Amino acid sequence: MTLADALAAGHVRVIPGTRVDVDEFGDDGLGVVTADDLDDPAAIGTRRVDQLGFAQAHPSAALTRSGDVVFRTSRSPRAWVDHSGSHVVVYPARVLRITPGDPGGLVPELVAADIAAGAAVSSGWRRCQVRVVDPAQVAPLRAVLAAASATREQLQDRIDRLDRMTALLADAVAARAVTLNDAPHR
Repeated sequence: MTLADALAAGHVRVIPGTRVDVDEFGDDGLGVVTADDLDDPAAIGTRRVDQLGFAQAHPSAALTRSGDVVFRTSRSPRAWVDHSGSHVVVYPARVLRITPGDPGGLVPELVAADIAAGAAVSSGWRRCQVRVVDPAQVAPLRAVLAAASATREQLQDRIDRLDRMTALLADAVAARAVTLNDAPHR
């Protein structure tokens, strides 16, 4: 189905990002998602805004909810699923919120992947084709995808630690602080 069809059927709605001034950013408060953060999801939440100050400056702004898809289409399409919610989305990024009572078989992780695949830029994001699954399969699929994501994060952490250890060993051998023997490796 296209996102336009999903919108028309009420399976999803679009929430615009909020125009936030640079001087509103600080070290504490609500996590922020900018269009640039979507290039590196690990950076999401490093910028923050004071919750009370934000609420006063932007009384009609909506925070994300768990399962929201934050996306952008300019430059290159990117999307990220907010699993925790309560983030401030900064314009030009926007939010797609799947209707909990009538998701129409939409799965946030699939919608995000389909937007990021690139169709959203070439023909307009509303024409983006998104995959739809049997509604009875939404929850089991999301559980499997969450488990796969957690495993990927654990493996990436191990790879990062291995890379650091390898670099440290190479530096130690180069500095002659460590000597290796010629024993065969297993």
